[in-house]
Amino acid sequence: MSERKVSDMKKIMIFVLLGAIILGYKEMKTIKVEDQGILIETIDISFKENRNGFTVIQIDSILTNRSEKEISAIVYELQLLDEKGELIKAYHHSWLGENKALSQGQSVQDHFGTQDKLEKKPSSINIVITEVKDTAELPLVHLPLPEEYLYEALDLYRLETELPIKIYVRIDHGGACQTAEIEDEETIRQMIELFRQIKISKETDVFVTDNYNLVIFYFNDGTEKGISLNLYNLEIHNQGREHIYELKDFGPFWKACSSIAKEEE
Repeated sequence: MSERKVSDMKKIMIFVLLGAIILGYKEMKTIKVEDQGILIETIDISFKENRNGFTVIQIDSILTNRSEKEISAIVYELQLLDEKGELIKAYHHSWLGENKALSQGQSVQDHFGTQDKLEKKPSSINIVITEVKDTAELPLVHLPLPEEYLYEALDLYRLETELPIKIYVRIDHGGACQTAEIEDEETIRQMIELFRQIKISKETDVFVTDNYNLVIFYFNDGTEKGISLNLYNLEIHNQGREHIYELKDFGPFWKACSSIAKEEE
């Protein structure tokens, strides 16, 4: 986010009390809290009841790093309070830099949204910063980039010079599984050649149920590397977040896997 946009948002906060007066909720003032070198300023607060009686909560905030460290994660608690200031309910939320840290003086916009059935309507909210991690405590991860080779995105550069001693494949067809354990050196060589041709296409939000496929490479030094697939797409889980990437030139490798795999006994 540009410094100009952050500055404009702060000006709006000075002159406007952002909140919602929806279905009986009182107007809620924006809040500002600073702790552990992190400043959190709310810029939009929305509470709305849906037709099923759930309260939909939406909070947008600006997170600013006031510390000298490179921040990779900020965990904070959103507290709903009644008219006496007593806690009704609390929700934990995490901002993760993942592949890009929050540097000193840098700001980022963060969104928190949830829905819940509340016994009491909140009169105000509070934010408590519960945990801050720098890149030494929580190293950044590399998220795949378009046109990047899959083996490079997964930090499997050793495949350029070294063959695994075994490849395990698990293919899930709606709960019916086929598996293969490939240990023949020439077959492994051919499959690695096909695997190294696969590229990252783009990130997608398409998720297919009951098609959770798996490939594991086993190496001579005792290490192994597993690759999760949602049908034919790469699936990566990081600190509670899920990323799915479409793959290019994946067909030949998967066809080879499928031709070897047999029904699980």
